[in-house]
Order: sequence, then structure tokens, then C-alpha cells
Amino acid sequence: MKSAEMNPIVGKPSRDETRTVLDRFWERVEQQPERTALRFRDGDRWSTISWGDYGTAVEETAGGLITLGLESGDRVGLLSANRPEWHIADLAVLSAGGVTVPVYPTSSSSQVAYVLENAGCRVCFVDDHEQLAKVLLHRDELPDLERVVVFAGAAGLDRTELLSTLDQLRSNGGDAGAVADRVAALSGDDLATLVYTSGTTGPPKGTMLTHGNIEWTIESVESMIGLSPDDRLLSYLPLSHIAERVTSHLGQIASGGETWFARSLVTVPDDLRACRPTIFLAVPRVWQKLHDVILDELDSKPVHLSGALDHAATSASRDTGDWSVRSIADRASTLVIEQTLARAVRHKLGLDRARFIASAAAPIHPDLVRWFHGIGLPIAEVYGQTEDCGPATMNPPDAIRIGSVGKAIPGLEVTIADDGEVLVRGGSVCAGYYRMPDATAELIDDDSWMYTGDLGRIDDDGYLWLTGRKKDLIINSAGKNIAPAEIESRLGMEPLIGQAVVVGDGRKYLTALFTLDADAVADWAEDNDACVDPSVLARDPRLHDEVAESVERANRAHAPVEQIKYWRILPEALTVENGEMTPTFKVKRNVVQANFADLIEAMYIEGG
Repeated sequence: MKSAEMNPIVGKPSRDETRTVLDRFWERVEQQPERTALRFRDGDRWSTISWGDYGTAVEETAGGLITLGLESGDRVGLLSANRPEWHIADLAVLSAGGVTVPVYPTSSSSQVAYVLENAGCRVCFVDDHEQLAKVLLHRDELPDLERVVVFAGAAGLDRTELLSTLDQLRSNGGDAGAVADRVAALSGDDLATLVYTSGTTGPPKGTMLTHGNIEWTIESVESMIGLSPDDRLLSYLPLSHIAERVTSHLGQIASGGETWFARSLVTVPDDLRACRPTIFLAVPRVWQKLHDVILDELDSKPVHLSGALDHAATSASRDTGDWSVRSIADRASTLVIEQTLARAVRHKLGLDRARFIASAAAPIHPDLVRWFHGIGLPIAEVYGQTEDCGPATMNPPDAIRIGSVGKAIPGLEVTIADDGEVLVRGGSVCAGYYRMPDATAELIDDDSWMYTGDLGRIDDDGYLWLTGRKKDLIINSAGKNIAPAEIESRLGMEPLIGQAVVVGDGRKYLTALFTLDADAVADWAEDNDACVDPSVLARDPRLHDEVAESVERANRAHAPVEQIKYWRILPEALTVENGEMTPTFKVKRNVVQANFADLIEAMYIEGG
């Protein structure tokens, strides 16, 4: 291994231009070469990569790309699950002056081809043969593609002018001076990455994020929550999504701490306990699953403890006003039990060392947030878009306002348009959509305000409260505007309901489509001696009665016009593979409503 001191990028002269995340990276390599940067599972143990080795891998990979003929500004695809090579390839592309184009590993072959062709990628990294096959299946539709680099599974790979391995690419990267020159030439205005939107309402668009956007965002978030070399993060959400990339990849570079790579979504509970992160980001579905797993485990104990934990989670907001000596003694005894139990739960989850935990990417129900706050895990809801490099608003760790998405991150302006739309302006706002001037003009106006598509209000203390998605807004036949997100998140908290899609645009009343929560219905089937096949369970009248009770509970929390009148259980879950959900588990309403149009129409025929 080359020592950090031999790396010509380290210690390069400071520039007058805006710093980039690469400046931070090479500083880390120089300052702490022996310290662990990355941890990944290797068989039955966790292996490590030091900052020094990390720097060597990035430098050699970047040199290999330059040797291939990659020019500054060229686009490079990155189609891989979360792993150290993802980070290495991303930083290597940037260090070679290129533009990284992440592609979700769950994408179909046609979706992969769309992104690679639209971006005009000359090179594409893939992590295994399965992802390679997606690229090769549409090879004829990718005239710009010259090389595919495979991370793993190279055995039996035919060596052609198109294909090579990462090891081969690194072995050709001997000109470190060329890499240093490319890094030194970068400025904040240079394009760093094209991040394609999830495509909930149409084809994905390539969001152009510059080096300046990324560095500005990191500096802003860093000033709000603080970062430290002692920080540990677990990487498990797709790195193709800007939230995970800014957190466990680019944010980890800023902190100088460690990123641990989860083996899969299924192993996240075990990997959490191994990592014990100090900063943890999750989407609402993950928080709901963690909540359910804890309660299920406590209910399985000889003495059911879930009730005590629920009491702990809500007692902070209750006060009877009885401060007699006996009441104080009873409260003290109960508090000790609850705090001991909550502490054990935090340790069981692997979040006992977490100093900042957040929920992002979709609305989370306030009741679920309150539950975690009650056991000493204060979730801070974060809000933002790909188009503003991830976070736009964030609840301050020491001043969380449950139900809101927090205050604007330092330096960013947030305002509300006359029609209620949330607008943002500042250094994190993207340069627009790649090769889409009309869409860019709709996104950003002449005064540099970016239109988010979300509806909301700002309170007197500067906290943003979202009220719905502009394009998701349901306008019933009486002209009443109804935001379905809050109704759906409330329904999603019910034990048996997995996903809820509320329908009712132009109709007299609301209806809903439900999928079943796989784990919950498996337990229900066992307890009720029922068939575990979801398509059969969807027709079981006993299960229907329980779901009906769930709908009734949810309806009581809403005005009559917002209540669900009819509903149906779908025979299987909505999936990314079927195009019904985005890779970050957002429902594609237009696809779901088109796929189940007959079922929806039947509910309105039934109601007349």
C-alpha cells in the first residue's frame, strides 16, 4: 500500500474557489490514514478499510478512468447495492472530473437503460453479474457506453473491450499526477452528479447537482447537528437516493467517522446492534417496523411488557395534577420501571448511542414519533428533495416540534407561495434538470425560488408544517381539497395494514386500497388457524372484520369528508419491481390507480 504522504492529491495548494467534498476527503486521508473509514461484512466478521487504503483505492480508480480516456464532465453510471466500492467509484469519478450517475439497483433493465442513455454515460460500474445483465440486455440502445466495470463475481467473465473488473481498472491507474490536476481544476460550479428523480408522476428527470451544491449542504447540516470523527453511520437505504448519499457517504467524509454497510434490508436489525450508530436516518416504514418488532418481542415474554412500554412512550405528555405523597411515590416507582425498560429497548435496537436520529423521504405519523420520543429516541423529521440536495428543513435536535418538518437549514430561505406551495432558495438548489430546459423553467423561477410541489405553512417560530402534495391533492365532486398523505400514514399505523392508497378525485367520497403487512398477517394467520397465502387472507371475513375496525379507528380521527367509505384489500403487496412504488417506497399513485381501475370503479358503483 502507498502511504498517505505519497499521495500527490494530499496537501495540494488551497484554491480560491469553493471547497469541494474532495478537499475534505483528501484531508481525511492525510490526517488520519490509519483510522478506520469503512466497515463491511466479510463472511462471519466485520472487515475494515482505513482512510489511507480508501484514498489509495480512489486514486487508482480515478487514474484508471483517465487512462480509459474519460474527460472532465463525462458521465459515469453507478449501478450497485451499498458497499465500499460504491463510495470508491463515486469519489473516483469525481476525482477524474467526471459526473456520477447513480442508478437504483432495484431498477428493471429498461429503467437502467433509460437513465444511462438519457445521461449519455460513457462508463458504467456494476456490482455483479445480475446488474451487468441489465446493462447488456439493452446494449444496442446505449451508443455512448464504452466500458462496463464489474465490482465482484468476475470469475468466468469474458474479457472484451467492453468489460473489465475493478481490479483491472485500478491496475491501470498509475498517473496520480493526472488525478491531482483534475481535482485541482474543479470549482463549485462544476457538475458533480446527475441524480434521477423517483418518477412518481412521470419519467425520471436528471437533477443536476454541482460540487458547490454538495459542499454548501454539508456545511449547513454540519453547523446544525455537528459532526465528529467519533460518529458512526449505518448505510442501508439506497445510495442512489440523495438522502442516504449525503448522510452515510458524503456526510461521513465531513465527519471523519465510520460508515458500516448493512448486508441487506433484512439484516438491518442485527447490523444496527453491531454498528451502534451515533447518527441514524430511516424512512417511516423502517421506523414502523422497528416499533412493531419491539412490541411483538415484548408481547412474547411470559409477562407482557408492551403495555408498560406504551405507557412509557405516552406518560411524558400526561399529567393528572395529583402531587400527593402517595402519587409521587407511585410515579417514581413507575418511572424507574419505564426508564429501565426504555433503556433496554434502546440497547436492543442498537440505538443506545445515537445522538441524532431522523426520519425522511416520506411523511411519518406524529403518533409514531411520539412513541419513540417517549422511550428516549427523539426522532427529528427532515424534509427536502433531490432538487435541493436532500435536506431543506430539519428539526433542531434540541428543539424538535413533533408534526412539523423543522426549520430551514442554515442559509436556506423557505417561503410559502400564494397557493400554499413551499418554495426554497439557496446554495443547495440544483442547476436544473439535465437537457430539460422547459422542466427546469417550471422548477426554478427568475428569482431563483425552487418550487417543491408540496403544500405547507410556516408558524411564528419558523417551523414548516406540510399539509400535502400539490399533485396528490384530491378534489372531491363538491370541490373540497383533501390531502391524502396524513390519512394514509394514519391507516398505515394499523397492525394489519401495510400500505394504503386513498382515492377520490372528482368523486363524492373517499375509498382506499390496502395491502397487508406480511409479518402481522402471518402472526394473525397462525393465531386464527388461517391460510397464510395473502391472496386467500385478503378474502377471509374474519380478517376483514379486523381491518374494518382499523378503518373505523382511523376515520374517527378525521372529518366526515376525509373518512374512508369503502375499501378493498389487494391480493399482494405493491412493489418496486411492478412499478407501483419508487425505490424509496413512495407509492406511484397513477400506476396503482391504473392497475386497479376496475376495483376502484366497483367501489363507487357499490356506493352509488
